[in-house]
Amino acid sequence: MSDEKKERELRHELANAEQEKNALQGMLKRAADELDKLAEADCDDEAIEKAETAAKRFRRASSV
Repeated sequence: MSDEKKERELRHELANAEQEKNALQGMLKRAADELDKLAEADCDDEAIEKAETAAKRFRRASSV
C-alpha cells in the first residue's frame, strides 16, 4: 500500500472519529439539558441536586 493511500485512509478515519466525537458531545449536551428540565420539575431536593450534578458532569464531558 502506498504512503499516499495510507495517509488518505488515516485522514478518513480521523474525520470519522471527529464526527463521532461531535455527535457524542451533542448527545451529552442534550442529556444535560434534559436533566436540567427534570431538576426544575417538582422533585425533592436530593433528586434535584443529583440531576444538577449529573448535568454539570455531562457538560464538562461534552467540552473535552
